[in-house]
Amino acid sequence: MLHIVPMPSQATLTEYLKRQTFVAFDTETTGLWAPTNHVVEIGAVKFSVEAGELDDFQQLVNPGRPIPDEVIRIHGITDDAVRNAPGIRSVLESFLSFCGENSVLVAHNAPFDISFLGCEMERSGIDFTGHRILDSVDIYHRFFPGLESYSLESLAVLFEIAPSQKHRALQDAHLVYRLFANAVERFPMIDSRDDLLRQFVTYGLKDGPALSAELPPEYSELQRVVDENRPVKIYYQGPNQPVTCRIIHVKNVFQLGTRYYLHAFCEEVRAERTFRLDRVEKYEILAD
Repeated sequence: MLHIVPMPSQATLTEYLKRQTFVAFDTETTGLWAPTNHVVEIGAVKFSVEAGELDDFQQLVNPGRPIPDEVIRIHGITDDAVRNAPGIRSVLESFLSFCGENSVLVAHNAPFDISFLGCEMERSGIDFTGHRILDSVDIYHRFFPGLESYSLESLAVLFEIAPSQKHRALQDAHLVYRLFANAVERFPMIDSRDDLLRQFVTYGLKDGPALSAELPPEYSELQRVVDENRPVKIYYQGPNQPVTCRIIHVKNVFQLGTRYYLHAFCEEVRAERTFRLDRVEKYEILAD
């Protein structure tokens, strides 16, 4: 059953909410884990509630690495499509210029996009900006509780915004914009940007995973393995899987919130994999 929060009167749609500039944005990537993958497209729609769409932004990015076939099947962006595209630094600079200084950004499942933009900015040596980012997932959980799914496609179909999701950055940014416009009249009285940021969960571009981190003191021996680039045998409990024994060569350590992750070359699959540290039941340091 669809549960809808009662609509406030038009008086609550304040002059601030009508006139504030927002930027709905989306990214397409080479994979799901930001520290080891890259952005291949950024799309955005600049808008205000009063004036509607003001401008849009769309740019492919050359990630400097092949795009996996399983990812191409999702968004359709091929190596040929990005071969002559600019690198991420110039695209990020153009995107941030497009956003302007005073806009409020909006993304669907914002931590995903933030993690990629944050990692790409860190790799590119770009200073993190002061933009705050709203998450349309949080907004819809608040004003439309109890839905079966809060995915972008499910919400777009349910609210008759679009029959499906294209999985391309600009088209998905348009869906985020229209979802925001659909929900904004349910917002409480908000007279300023500070009011908006107090009322909703917001994120910053620096809230993604750190590109590298030091392991906690209790893992000092494992940290030495990382520093010395030595192989290590781990006994790993994957999600819904039995414990497996793997020999890995750790390339880097990442931190996301309170969790640590090992990015490593796994000898079993002959490919790079990411392992959550709290799922490593034990480990043995091997001789070179």
